[in-house]
Amino acid sequence: MRTTLYTAALLALAAAPACKWTEFDDLEGDTWVTATDKPNGDSTDYGVAIARGQRGSNGGKLVVLGSGQAQFTELVYSPNGDADLAPTAQKLNSQFGIGNLDIQPILLADPTSDEVSLVVNSGGQSIAVLTGAGGLLAHQVFGPEQPDSATYMLPPPNATQPTPPVQVLVAASDVVYGAFVSNTPNPQPKCNIVDDAAAALDVKGLGATRLAPSTTDDVVVWGVPKAGGMGKLSVYPGSVFAGCAAPQAPLTGWATATTPFAPSKGSQLIMVDATHVLAVGHKDLGNPESFLGLYRLDPTAKTITMIGAPVTVPDLRTAAIYDDGSKKYVVAGYPTAIIDGTKSGQVAIYTLDLTSGIGTSPSAVLHDAQPEEEQQFGRAVAVTPFNGKPVIAVAADNEIFMYFRLDPLYAETRTGR
Repeated sequence: MRTTLYTAALLALAAAPACKWTEFDDLEGDTWVTATDKPNGDSTDYGVAIARGQRGSNGGKLVVLGSGQAQFTELVYSPNGDADLAPTAQKLNSQFGIGNLDIQPILLADPTSDEVSLVVNSGGQSIAVLTGAGGLLAHQVFGPEQPDSATYMLPPPNATQPTPPVQVLVAASDVVYGAFVSNTPNPQPKCNIVDDAAAALDVKGLGATRLAPSTTDDVVVWGVPKAGGMGKLSVYPGSVFAGCAAPQAPLTGWATATTPFAPSKGSQLIMVDATHVLAVGHKDLGNPESFLGLYRLDPTAKTITMIGAPVTVPDLRTAAIYDDGSKKYVVAGYPTAIIDGTKSGQVAIYTLDLTSGIGTSPSAVLHDAQPEEEQQFGRAVAVTPFNGKPVIAVAADNEIFMYFRLDPLYAETRTGR
């Protein structure tokens, strides 16, 4: 494993207008970011997905998935920013029968614990939900073949779990399945999802929201009618986790929002808080159309409304939310963006305001100062704690970038700097 230190002069960062390239001259030798190559030869395609690892006050951890041979790893960052491979690497084929991963695998970080979950086809009519902190254990969902979306949620009590824990809900086509971590019912419970017109809805994005006075989660669904059309954003009862006897429509009284974009597989819903959700949409490979839109859930009026205008810059793959408690940003990855005539990729960082929406132009743009063809910089992004503060991580082809300082978002986070 090789870790490279990038100086501010070499780091390609186009920031706000007040930031000039000439100002970087004074920062020569000051490293803002490290780039870590794949740590072993077990995966030929390292960095297909990344997520926040186990949290702590000193240093940090980043979960990184490899493909070619599917592999789970954790990069451990010491308080001064040095990176090393944790002794927790797992070959997913030999341990779980996972031969390979999608181009954009579903990797979730539990917002309530240190757990992560990888949701993946496990052969035959089944999906594996591989869950854990510092290692993965498998929970099977029988019936579907390929997952389209997933979310962590706290479901309401059900017949087999009177006091359920936080668990993963999986969507495949127009059906959702609860991935029970204990007392798994047999047969597998499932729930068919229909829209406000009682038409089957292909689910492409899932989120969980806890709206007062409820003490458990309901489900936010972004899908596309099977008959075609634009996307639909709705709230469904959390009881769908344990299955339903008849097709489930949106919660009674809640209006459905029609989005000006029809998402495809790999799109996401990211909950900013209980009443705000970021819709991250893209099309299948070969179609560059994409969508970033902020929506507000109003539990009093039971409406879903877009805030501000969407961002439709082409070639979006994925996104994350940076939130330091005083300001918020959308970190958006565009891995096929053209940089200096080279299809190498970039990350755009937009302001996020819960009143006015997403900024119309980026506050910062990140890319490699020496871009390489098919580098795929930005194919996965994450915001992860480091020394108790949020920092941004970016995945490229067999390389992971960790930004310990990023003007104008945040100052130096490493000890001794």
